Amino acid sequence: MVTEQIEANLVARPVQVDVAREMVSPSSGRSISLQLNMGEGKSSVIVPLVASTLAEGSNLVRVVTLKPLSNQMFQLLVSRLSGLANRPIFYIPFSRSPRMDTSLVNTLSCLYKRCVAECGVLVIQPEHILSQKLMHVDTLLTSDGNNERDSIADKLGDLQNWVAKASRDVLDESDEILHVRYQLVYTSGEQMPVDDHPNRWTTIQQIFGRLQAQANGLHTRFPETFEMQTVLRGLPIIRIHDSAVSHEIASLIIDDALEGGLSNLPLHVLPPPIREATRRFVTQRRFNIEDRNSINTHCAGTPMWKGILLLRGLLMDGEGILGYILKERRWRVDYGLDPSRTLLAVPYRAKVCRVDFVVESR
Repeated sequence: MVTEQIEANLVARPVQVDVAREMVSPSSGRSISLQLNMGEGKSSVIVPLVASTLAEGSNLVRVVTLKPLSNQMFQLLVSRLSGLANRPIFYIPFSRSPRMDTSLVNTLSCLYKRCVAECGVLVIQPEHILSQKLMHVDTLLTSDGNNERDSIADKLGDLQNWVAKASRDVLDESDEILHVRYQLVYTSGEQMPVDDHPNRWTTIQQIFGRLQAQANGLHTRFPETFEMQTVLRGLPIIRIHDSAVSHEIASLIIDDALEGGLSNLPLHVLPPPIREATRRFVTQRRFNIEDRNSINTHCAGTPMWKGILLLRGLLMDGEGILGYILKERRWRVDYGLDPSRTLLAVPYRAKVCRVDFVVESR
């Protein structure tokens, strides 16, 4: 009971409880990304709470943090979860510099499984995850029929597969960790243009043009949930607050596209049945495979199929990329000066605020 109370004292406010509960068991059933203001306990409260809850003896819980913050996160987890809570904190740096052999792979496997068995938490950096993946690839490429190297590559592959299945990752500063610089990208062959250039970006520009043309009407129909601030040049500043508005935007844009509103994607020349199939394919999250096959067959050999796929990614069910950037992405909301707390511009809530934690024992 003491351990439960020590871990329970990490929660101080209802918002942190709700965020932690959503992170442990997302209502969507998929990976999620959540955004909180500075000072609301993301690293110091929510991450330790979620990590200790997930580490129940069957998951390899990895707290992924940036290199400059790694030591700080390790010490924070030690202070929060070790001691009376008796949660071991592991740190296993991995690089491609050591010569990989069977004993080293077995040691890594034993450490990972010990972390799981002892309900521990592994602090890891994105570079360590990528290095382990690359070590497997490098070993495969350099084996050249060598039985020992083949055996090491097989063991690394098995370890990588086990880690992928057993791990639950908690990302601190996810916007930075999920940046493209931390993706594995291999180039081969001759330099080639980006797929479907230049339509890939000119189509997006035209879609924003159609949104600008529809903005006044949308603001009139949805004055409370469609914010619009005109600017001297370029697109107005637009933000939506309701999914119904994003569905309406997707519907209006696909209507314009099917009537020839996108010059480099002439959907108006399609036969009526294919146009209706295109509307359903672009706007519905769960599409009919017959619609997909008929569109693909009709557009075979033309760039139109790639343009339709782009439209689907932007507009799908009102929750595509366009709806996401207009509804979900917000920066510097409610920031300002509060001389009683600090001379820096901080959120009006949380940052540099005193929070008292109460520990109860039973």
